[in-house]
Amino acid sequence: MAFSRDDRRILLFTGALVVIAALLFASVLVFATGGRGTPKDTGPLYIGDASDLRAKLDLGSPLYFPNPFGGTGFWLDREHGEFVALDIRVPDTTDCNVKWIGRNTNAYVDCHKDHLASEELARYPLEVGQKGERKGSVFVDLKHLDPAPGLSSDAN
Repeated sequence: MAFSRDDRRILLFTGALVVIAALLFASVLVFATGGRGTPKDTGPLYIGDASDLRAKLDLGSPLYFPNPFGGTGFWLDREHGEFVALDIRVPDTTDCNVKWIGRNTNAYVDCHKDHLASEELARYPLEVGQKGERKGSVFVDLKHLDPAPGLSSDAN
């Protein structure tokens, strides 16, 4: 069956509307994202209010945070009463992550079932705001990773 002249007009009109809608959608998307293919430079990640995080840690286990910029997440814990943001990877590995096992163990356990102390894990720099609108806010710098203090050795 052949298309009539009216059918062709409807098809052309509908096709043109679809193309216009797609162009409109693409322009809104480009405008909303700033038109860049790469994410803009981000600062430290805000993870919460220090008093709220302290109260959650007082319940007995560290808190896991996924990395919103991609990559592995981190554990928020305390050492000597201070917050630390611990990398979930075992130092010097790319595929061995640590988990927190709370039932009767209360320890970080790696992919080989070995127990690790928090001092054996690398950490991200962490800051608690001291004044102004950042006072009491906890920020983690996921761009830098400091070595585990328990693994560093002084050669004297």
